[in-house]
Amino acid sequence: MRIPRIVGVVGVVILASVPMVGMAQSDGHGTPLAKSGLGRAQPIAVDLSLDPQWHVYGFTRDGISYFQVNDFVGRVQVIIGNVDDAFWTLPAGESSASVSLPRQRVRPPANAARAEIYRGSRFSLVLYGHGNDAVWSVEVAGQQP
Repeated sequence: MRIPRIVGVVGVVILASVPMVGMAQSDGHGTPLAKSGLGRAQPIAVDLSLDPQWHVYGFTRDGISYFQVNDFVGRVQVIIGNVDDAFWTLPAGESSASVSLPRQRVRPPANAARAEIYRGSRFSLVLYGHGNDAVWSVEVAGQQP
């Protein structure tokens, strides 16, 4: 029995599209998140930062998203973990920066300048102030620090 040529072509197209199902999650804007490299000074990942002084890298593994912020020389400042509406920080890097999370608010310094460093479809990462008094803030639409 001979299989018609069109059936063979359709089969190849279907098999070629199977890897697309396993593609990485995205940041909500279509930018794929990396599968490895979390914690590195210069990971092989797309820089998602809105500010040229900072680098924001997104990672995903086992349904958990991680967002790592490095300064301009590559030092890890903060790593935020996220699943659904839950956010947490990882004990990474040399920085002892304060982090304000949606369920664990930290007040930014009085009159601190606000700089939006990352904006995704689900949350923004904002820096209030600078230096040792700076506060990183995970801000979900409709919530303020």
